[in-house]
Amino acid sequence: MEALLAKKGFPPVINALVLTSVVMTIGRGLTLPFLALYLSRQQGMMPGEIGLVLGAGLTLGIVFSLYGGYLVDRFNQHLLILGSLILFALSFFLLPQCRAVPGLVVLIALINSAYGQFSITLKATIAQWLPVAARIKAFSVNYTLVNVGWAVGPPLGVVVAETNPTLPFYLSGALSAAAALIMAWFLPRCGRPPVDIDGQEGMADEAPAHEKPAVNPINFRQVFYVLSHDKRLIYFTLGGALGSLVCSQFASCLSQFLMVAFNGEFAYRVVGWTLPTNAAIVITLQYLVSRNIRRETLMPWLVAGSLFFIIGLVVFMFARHSLPLWIIGVAIFSLGEIIIIPVEYLFIDFIAPPHLKGSYYGMQNLSSLGGAVNPMLTGFVLTYAPPVTLFWVLILATLVSLGLFYRGFRYSRRTAAELG
Repeated sequence: MEALLAKKGFPPVINALVLTSVVMTIGRGLTLPFLALYLSRQQGMMPGEIGLVLGAGLTLGIVFSLYGGYLVDRFNQHLLILGSLILFALSFFLLPQCRAVPGLVVLIALINSAYGQFSITLKATIAQWLPVAARIKAFSVNYTLVNVGWAVGPPLGVVVAETNPTLPFYLSGALSAAAALIMAWFLPRCGRPPVDIDGQEGMADEAPAHEKPAVNPINFRQVFYVLSHDKRLIYFTLGGALGSLVCSQFASCLSQFLMVAFNGEFAYRVVGWTLPTNAAIVITLQYLVSRNIRRETLMPWLVAGSLFFIIGLVVFMFARHSLPLWIIGVAIFSLGEIIIIPVEYLFIDFIAPPHLKGSYYGMQNLSSLGGAVNPMLTGFVLTYAPPVTLFWVLILATLVSLGLFYRGFRYSRRTAAELG
C-alpha cells in the first residue's frame, strides 16, 4: 500500500489519511459483517431487535454526516480527524459491554458517524491539497485500498473470533486508538496546503477556525438552506442514492435472491465466488479506469457505468445454476461500480464552493441511505413477486439514477453559463 501511494506522488498528509482510512476499514471489517451473528449468539437478541439495532444505528450515522460536513467547513480538521478516531475506538471498546437496545443503537450510530466524519474530512483534505487532475486519482486510490481493507478485515475477524467472540471489537478499538496516537504526532508536522489549488487559496488544516480564509462564517441553518436550494446537488444526491440502492449491498441482495430462488447451499457457492471476483476487479482495475476520467467527460462515464450495471443485472437474470455466468455477471457489474463512485466524488468537488466542500460531501453522503434501503426492498420484492422481478427493479433504479444525474449536469451547465 505504501508503495502504491508513493508511486502516485501524493503529499504525506494524503498518504497518512488514506492509510488511516484503510485501518478504520479493517476495523469495521473485523466486526460489522458478523454483528448480527454476535448479537444473536452472544446477547440472545431476537431478529426483530437485531434489525432495529442495525438499521437505526446505520441510518442515524448516515444522517449525522450532513452535520458532519458542516463541522469540516467550520472547525480545525486535525481535531476532527483525531476526534473521529478516538470516538471510533471508544465505541468499539464499549460495544461488547452494552446489552441494552438503546445503548447498542447509540454505539453503532457513533461508529458509523465517526467513520463518516473521517471520510468527509479526508475528501475535503484531498480537495485542499491536490489540483483537480490529481483528486480523481486520490479518490480512486483511497477507494481501492478501502476494498483491500474489506478483503482483509472479515477473514481476520473470523480467525480472531475463534479465540473470543468479543476480541474483534477490542482489536478494532485498539487499531483505531493506535492510529489516533500516530496521527496526533504526525498531523502538526505535515505543513500547510499549497497556496494555489486551481487558482484558489488552500485552507490550512492546522489553523484555528478564525484563521481560515476570509469567508464570512455561516451557521448550519444557512448552510442547509444553500444545500437544499442547489438543484445540482439535490439531483446528484438522489441519483447517488439510487445508485447506492443498486450496488452498495449487492452481496446481501444476491444472497437473499439466491436463498429464495434456489437454496442455501447454492447461495453460499455463488457468494463465495462472487465476493472475491468483485474485490479483484475493484483492486486491480479501479485506478486504471479512473485515471482516464476527466471533468469534461463525467456524463459519458456515468452512462458507461450505468450500462455495466444493467448488463450485469441482465446476466444475473439468465444465470440460473451456471456459476460461471454469475461470476461473469459480477465482473461486469463491478466495472460499473468502479466508474460510478469516483465520478460522483469528482462532480461534487466540481460544484462545491471552496468554503463549503465539507458540507457538500456531507450532503452527498446521504446517498448511502439507498444502501440501507436495499435489504428491505429486496425482502419486500422477494416476498410479494417472482424472484427475477428484483433485477427488473434494480434496472429501473439504475435508469432513474442516470436520469437524475443527467438533470444535475444540465443544471450545472446552466449555472456555469449564468455565472460565465
